[in-house]
Amino acid sequence: MKTKLTNQFWDVAIDPCTGAMTRLSHPGDSHGMNWVCSPSENLWFSSSNGWGLGYCKIPSMGGAAALRWQVPIRLTWQGHSTQRVLYRLGPIEICVTRRLHVARLDETFVFHNTSKIAQPILDIGLFTPFNDNYPDALTCVTRRCHAHVWCGGHAAYVCGLRMGGVAPHLGLVLTDGFIGGYNIEGRGWLTTGGSNNRGTIVLNSKFQTLAPGQSHRIAWTMFWHTGWDDFKAQARQIPGFVDVQAARYTVVGKERPQITISERGARIEKPVGDIIKVRLAKSRETWLRVQRIENIARLVQQRVAFVADRQQVLDRRSRWYGAFLSYDNDLQAQFHNPKWGDQNEGRERVGMGVLLAQAWQRWQNPKTAVAVRRHHRFVRTKLQLPDGTVLNSVGDRQTQRLYNYPWVAQLHLEMHRAFGQAKFLTDAGRTLRQYYQRGGAKFYAFPIPMVDAVEAFRAAGRKREAAELLRLFCEHADRVVTTGTRIPSHEVNYEQSIIAPATLIPLEAYLLTRDEKYLRCAKEFLPLLEAFNGRQPDHHLHDIGIRHWDGFWFGRQRLWGDTFPHYWSALTGWVFYRYWQATGDEAYRQRGREILLNNLSTFRPDGSASCAYIYPDAVNGNPAHCWDSLANDQDWALVFLLQAARLDPAFARDRWS
Repeated sequence: MKTKLTNQFWDVAIDPCTGAMTRLSHPGDSHGMNWVCSPSENLWFSSSNGWGLGYCKIPSMGGAAALRWQVPIRLTWQGHSTQRVLYRLGPIEICVTRRLHVARLDETFVFHNTSKIAQPILDIGLFTPFNDNYPDALTCVTRRCHAHVWCGGHAAYVCGLRMGGVAPHLGLVLTDGFIGGYNIEGRGWLTTGGSNNRGTIVLNSKFQTLAPGQSHRIAWTMFWHTGWDDFKAQARQIPGFVDVQAARYTVVGKERPQITISERGARIEKPVGDIIKVRLAKSRETWLRVQRIENIARLVQQRVAFVADRQQVLDRRSRWYGAFLSYDNDLQAQFHNPKWGDQNEGRERVGMGVLLAQAWQRWQNPKTAVAVRRHHRFVRTKLQLPDGTVLNSVGDRQTQRLYNYPWVAQLHLEMHRAFGQAKFLTDAGRTLRQYYQRGGAKFYAFPIPMVDAVEAFRAAGRKREAAELLRLFCEHADRVVTTGTRIPSHEVNYEQSIIAPATLIPLEAYLLTRDEKYLRCAKEFLPLLEAFNGRQPDHHLHDIGIRHWDGFWFGRQRLWGDTFPHYWSALTGWVFYRYWQATGDEAYRQRGREILLNNLSTFRPDGSASCAYIYPDAVNGNPAHCWDSLANDQDWALVFLLQAARLDPAFARDRWS
């Protein structure tokens, strides 16, 4: 049986048992990358989630239960350019057609009511399992993709980017129908190996009622492109595509959104919350999401006050006295799970102390000083040994986690900057030396405060210690240069917060030495880091790095799935700031600003916060598209914001109020 569609631009394989696409590649790709998941390459992948399969709810066939089309009743071919697959779910026939048009691949789904009565169809889901997963760094940069999804109603698309940033890349643009959101299926420990797989992206269409003999059509076209600019340029030539953009996706104070739309005659409606609807010709619609922050300085101060007032352990009898803990916004109470590392009293939660030390430097609220000094005593006496060893949690001398060291070192540095006491600087140096004694030069921790540490020791007249730290930092940067993209696995095999330090470490070494080899290394990693970032018209997505496991590890609801934003995406904003500092490239300062501002959706005007926004409509059938109830470790986003304002005073002057 024939199983392929081929021409000079496309190599497409079809599973004859399911009718799903199992291979989609470019014949001229030297890496032979397959852009769709298939069991032959990804052993964990289930063929029941194959590309072009899907589900819908037909009330006459079982009420609220979703029915899947999986086994075709007929497959037909027309040469090497066209293939049709016919499925049946009771009274509804689903015909999937794939057709090659030279450099385009069209895919069409037609739902036809064969019965003599009207048939409502609910919750149509179309499986598009992009090969978006992390087996290892070398495989990722050549044979895996980031799928940047925009479900904008009648203007929907996916911009697929090879993780290594090298073309060809794959684009998908809706040409008929409505895609209003997406789900994630097949996600979790048993199905996809935890954090290293994004799961199957399922594009969602809206409710339809089909009269007898009536059909409903959803269609898209796919094409190869060289990057975001080329993707948009080609997409604008496709009938039905509408490009909606805002100059900024976070506006401050009375600033008005500046919106451009590629279709003439479009009408922009008044915002409802952060959603701005756009009415198009022929009763079509799309939208964008722009958030408004009334006053950034006030927002940060409210958050600092909330942490000091509600998230610190104040019971002197407690072994955690002085710690900052997570906070459950539903229960209005501190939340502490010492048996679950990502919800304990240490690790990323140290970021709250760093934030308060920074806030004291800017606003000098006496309550902030009391709270942060109390917290620092807790960290120095309960989470750290005299030799600088950082504990994973109080009393745990067995678990060693190198990520914790630079965070504690940064707390010490900010305490020294805030209060000027030499002991804080001594603690910072001891912590950083211990990090390297434990093999930190082989590890991509983040953010290691290289520039801040060396400059602080130099300013204090402690030049010998500054020189020692500089030597350690340069040895680390040298290893990053030598290793290149052969990066070892960390807690996740490959992720934005591995590539960010791979870019940042040589950048900081360059700022300290002006050795061009470090800048060259950073420039080589920069496209890999940028590939994580989308350009969709939504403050949750625009220039926000793809992450999809943090809700499970850090949240109260324990949901896997795309986390947009997650505060570590602000790390990319800080990398862009350092790149601007190193090169003077103004575009990266502006992008750094906007990334940091887009992350402010995490914080509420009353000072409460959430650790994760689970962006998909549902994950494994569980409702999502919501903020997790837990405030946990998100305050690092504000740490980067205050660092940027210190480096770029015009940022605070121009945009904060």
